[in-house]
Amino acid sequence: MKHAIRLLLLTFVLTAGLQAQTLNGRFVTSAYGWERQLNNGESTSHMRAYENVQLNFGNEDISFHTYMQGSTDLGDEVEGDPRFRLFNAYLRVKNIADIADVKVGRQQLFAGVSYGTIDGATVNVRPTDGVEVTAYAGGLSRPGQDIEYYFFDHVENNWQLGGQVLLYLVENTKIGLSYMNRHRETMPFMSWRPDEQMELEQTLIDYGSRANQYGSINVAHSSGKLWLYGRFDYDFNFEQASRAEVAASYQLLHNLGVSVNFAHREPVLAYNSYFRLLEFEANQEAVLGIDYEIHPRMTLMGRFSTVMYDDESAFRVALGAANKYASIMYTKDVSYDGDLDGFNLHFTYPLFKGMLIPHVGAVYSSYALADDLDKASTWVGVGGVTVRPVKTVSIDIQGQYMTNKIYQKDMRAFARVNYWFSNPFGLGR
Repeated sequence: MKHAIRLLLLTFVLTAGLQAQTLNGRFVTSAYGWERQLNNGESTSHMRAYENVQLNFGNEDISFHTYMQGSTDLGDEVEGDPRFRLFNAYLRVKNIADIADVKVGRQQLFAGVSYGTIDGATVNVRPTDGVEVTAYAGGLSRPGQDIEYYFFDHVENNWQLGGQVLLYLVENTKIGLSYMNRHRETMPFMSWRPDEQMELEQTLIDYGSRANQYGSINVAHSSGKLWLYGRFDYDFNFEQASRAEVAASYQLLHNLGVSVNFAHREPVLAYNSYFRLLEFEANQEAVLGIDYEIHPRMTLMGRFSTVMYDDESAFRVALGAANKYASIMYTKDVSYDGDLDGFNLHFTYPLFKGMLIPHVGAVYSSYALADDLDKASTWVGVGGVTVRPVKTVSIDIQGQYMTNKIYQKDMRAFARVNYWFSNPFGLGR
């Protein structure tokens, strides 16, 4: 991976020439502290520190993009620290012959049914007005997204390819067709298994490459007061529908809107996955929502949803009110494995023209994990503040306190500093 990044950087330098360049990016420094209780009754304190770095360098036509994260625990020692994750590191060339864009390197995929991170190439072509075609291929990055490059090592068992076609040929309508084929090898391991004489012996277990292969079509239409959406995913490996969904929203009156959604989902499991050996079933979910604006500064919301399995079902009711600064919600969940009543309150108000934004919140829930068990309760309090001394810097601090029958007290703290910058270079001027 290191050699690949050097090659991309060299290519960028040679092709960018002496054109004016811009370096922009973002640094995010954050820390998250909590105390964890162990099985033996003891506890450990943790302060997880993160540094996220996003850097983009180039001009409108050619640029190099990176996004990475380093982390470690400043409290008790954790195995594997310090950790480094490379999310993106790619060269992008835009407007080739005024119809194509190319990205080469490590990149995250968001193309219809496609998702994940590859070390490879993506090509986006606009052959005519209203048509956009994307194709990609590459080796899969490691699950931990470290800097090691699968592409040159185990690419035969760790690869992904696919594409998407977007059509804007009908007014106010977008049609998407997408395809994904992915293979990821499993890690072999040793385990005890009976031999032909039913005596246990150490055996190498290797499930081979896990495979996912999907195709999808989705249609979205928006015109005036009406919005419609439909999606259908097909699993080629198991030769069955993987997901089907229809949704709609309509503004009945200037202050009254309704929405509906129905979805059928199969479990997303790979072809050679161990979890295919377990019993599983599909589910169907239906949602009805209503939003009523009783005042320009106050909206009432209601949601009813139900999830249906072969022999069981569950439902949720949510009622609440919200305005620009505050919200209050009540939820009721009832299912075959228990029920829950929850209340959520949140309030925020910007001060000094948005330079100081405090917020507070509280959550109460009463729940039972089975019909024959007594109900338990949980209280959560949250307080924090966002400070923006200048446009390019923001500071977030938040604390959380929780208590229930398992944890007499659970305190957590989070702090984050964001810094954005953009510096033009007058090369070639």
